[in-house]
Amino acid sequence: MSGLLIRMRLGPACARAAALLAGMLVCAASASGAPGAGGPVGTFAYVHGAVSVQPSGGAKHPVALGAPVDDGDTVETGPGAEAVLALADHERIYLKPGTLYRLDDYHFSADHPADSHSATTLLQGGLRVISGLIGHQGNPDAFALKTQRATIGIRGTEWWVRDDPVPAAGGASDAGAAAGDDSTSHESIGVARGEIHVSTPTWQQDIPAGSGTILSGRPGAFELLPASEIPAVTPSAAAAAACE
Repeated sequence: MSGLLIRMRLGPACARAAALLAGMLVCAASASGAPGAGGPVGTFAYVHGAVSVQPSGGAKHPVALGAPVDDGDTVETGPGAEAVLALADHERIYLKPGTLYRLDDYHFSADHPADSHSATTLLQGGLRVISGLIGHQGNPDAFALKTQRATIGIRGTEWWVRDDPVPAAGGASDAGAAAGDDSTSHESIGVARGEIHVSTPTWQQDIPAGSGTILSGRPGAFELLPASEIPAVTPSAAAAAACE
């Protein structure tokens, strides 16, 4: 399985906000322990419907607004449910209904931002991200998001990815699966702001803001599409407000 890897960098317009947030997190760390140092790495800023967390080595349990999220947690949103995660570096992650998302290795240090990193996995469903300080710090290896089909490096601030089933037509999907061609689903990737770099086993390409691509199980050439033609990950009004 190849993975989707997302890396981000800080743009000049974000520098003052980044410095202010880092100062705020230093104060918070002094009061309650540094983020990523054994305590929660973030909280649920918005919860609607059936949302649960499966800790690494622990029992799955439902969560509510303000609940902590820890390194190693897998977050699940049920049918019709939404969630917004607010992580320690001020990253906001919107999870659409029917999503499984795992925090594999997250660490943020306001005192030593160069040591901060985020490695996560989208197991199913879709998400929309507004990047935080880790994605903006200038280290291309600091931020990684894996999915089923590609590796994505990010130099942007807002983007989305989702998986979607492909309707079978005349048994074609069954035949493709039998031949080892996973054509029963695809991943849609779009960029609202900034730029991302997408690589698969057969090609790699930059995708600018206002554009996107759709990845299927069939090998083929890259096709750049307008973002308006990419299936979007769109939060409800209440979830969007929690992302601000």
